[in-house]
Amino acid sequence: MRDEYQRGVLSSEKRNRDASEIAARDEFNRQHPPIKGLVVPHDLRKMDLPERKWRNNRGQWFDLADYEVLNAHLAELKPGSASVRHRHTTEAYLYIVKGHGYSLINYDDEPIEAVEWSEGTLFAPPRWAWHQHFNLDESDTSRYLAIQDTGLLRTMRLHNIERHGVQLSPEEARPLLESAIANGTVHGGDHGASTIVEPLTDPGKA
Repeated sequence: MRDEYQRGVLSSEKRNRDASEIAARDEFNRQHPPIKGLVVPHDLRKMDLPERKWRNNRGQWFDLADYEVLNAHLAELKPGSASVRHRHTTEAYLYIVKGHGYSLINYDDEPIEAVEWSEGTLFAPPRWAWHQHFNLDESDTSRYLAIQDTGLLRTMRLHNIERHGVQLSPEEARPLLESAIANGTVHGGDHGASTIVEPLTDPGKA
């Protein structure tokens, strides 16, 4: 099973070298080294974050306690903006530190699921599922902390981050969220959690 998974990841990376974000991430961390130690000496809601142009947001990585498996980073979405639609082989827990918005998540050729989030929300995009985050606040930023098993995946040579060929604008994505709310098929927020958003409105299906 692991060999099949590895072949699939490496095959995808070979086909989509221009879509890989690994090089951009590594260069960013050379220019802005991850914060090390036992604790982050800053308030995650207010600390300054450098620009991550390839992700259309700001961010900072943390490598705490010399861990070899877990890795974390803080990301900030600009007011009313979206992150880049992407997927990765790492597992990730996302905790909303500040703000409110939503994320769209799906596998290739499968319906989109919508997750509404606000400060205090914890959610997880499934491994190797496409996902894109949208900040609903037009006047302020939002932030999330992502905790991932990056060290383990790199050791196993299974680490890959891939950019989707179609990026959804906030205008294109908003109807997906509204449809999910109307149908009772949105996760999180005040609307309860159900199953999926109907796929017919997905303008970015791979």
